[in-house]
Amino acid sequence: MSKQVANIHDAFFKQALSDPMLAGTFLREHLPAEVADLLGPEPPELVPGSFVDEDLRQHHSDLLLRVHLKGGNHEAYAYVVIEHKSSPDPGARLQVLRYVVRVLVQCYDQNNQQLPLPPVLPVLVHQGPEGWKLSCEFADLFGPVDEALRPYLPSFQHALVDLAPIDDRALSAEVRLRAFLKALKYSRRADFADCIDIVLADAPALDKNDLLVILTYIDKGRMAVNSKVMLDALDRIMPDQKDLVVGWFSRPYYEQGRAEGLAEGEARGEARGEARGEARGETQGEAKLLTCLLEKRFGAVPASVRQRIASADVGCIEVWAERVLNAPNLQSVFDPN
Repeated sequence: MSKQVANIHDAFFKQALSDPMLAGTFLREHLPAEVADLLGPEPPELVPGSFVDEDLRQHHSDLLLRVHLKGGNHEAYAYVVIEHKSSPDPGARLQVLRYVVRVLVQCYDQNNQQLPLPPVLPVLVHQGPEGWKLSCEFADLFGPVDEALRPYLPSFQHALVDLAPIDDRALSAEVRLRAFLKALKYSRRADFADCIDIVLADAPALDKNDLLVILTYIDKGRMAVNSKVMLDALDRIMPDQKDLVVGWFSRPYYEQGRAEGLAEGEARGEARGEARGEARGETQGEAKLLTCLLEKRFGAVPASVRQRIASADVGCIEVWAERVLNAPNLQSVFDPN
C-alpha cells in the first residue's frame, strides 16, 4: 500500500472516531456486552498521539480513548487499532501487544511512575473483505506449549470488530457512524463500484462535511470509484442535491485544473500543460478537503488561514492534514512548535 493511500485510510478512520459521541457509540455497540456494560455515561476522551511503528503505518491506524467506568472515578483506556489489509495478519496480535506496552509505559511515566496502571483494552478493527478467521488469543501464537510453561507466557486477548460479516444495519444505529463504517467495510472489496448505492445509502442524512470526507475517501482509496459512477449514484439517492454535492466533491477541482492545464498547453503548444493542470487540480482538491476538516474540528477558518492553504503545495497540505485530529488548536496544525 502506498503512503498516500495509507494516509487516506488513517485520516478517514480518525475522522470517524475523533468525535467523542461517535467514539462512545462505537465502543458501546461493538465491545463485548459485559465490557460495554462497565462504561460510564460520559463520552470517551481522545488522547493525542500514535503508538504504531513508522514502518507499519501503511497497515495500521490507532486511536487511544480514555473511558470512564461506572462506580466511581475509575478510568481505563480503549486502544483501537484498525488493520488496513485485505487478509488477516497472523502477526497482528504481536504488534498490538507492542503498542499496548507503549500505552502502559506512557501512562506509567505520566503518573510519575506510580502504580497501579490503568486497564487498557485492545480493540482490533478489521476491514478486509475475507473476514477474520484467526484467534484473538495472544497465547495461541506459541502453538503447543507444556502446561508448566504457560503461566510464564504473555497471555491476553484483543476485542475484535470484524466489519465484513456484520450486516450493514447492525454496523451502528447512529447514521453518521454507520455511514463511516460502511465505507470502511466495502472499500477493499473488488466489487466496490457495484456496491456504491449501498455505501452511499445514508448520504441524505449526512451533513456536507461528513459526506465530503466519505466521497473523498471513496475517490482516493485503494479501490477508487469512477467519478461518473459516484455522481450517478448520488443522482439516484439524492437527486435534489446533486449539484450541491458536485460543488463539495474534490474531483471537479481536479478535472477543472486538468482542463485548464490542457488548454494552456494547447495554446502554447506545450505538452507540460496537462501535467501542470493535473497538479493544480490535485492541490485545489486537497486544499478544499483540508479546509473542511479544519471547519469540522475548530469551527470557522479565518481568511488568513484559507489564503495560506490556497498558496501551499500538496506536500504542505498533506502534512497539515495529518496534524488536524491531534492538534489542540488551529494554530498548532500549521506551527506545531
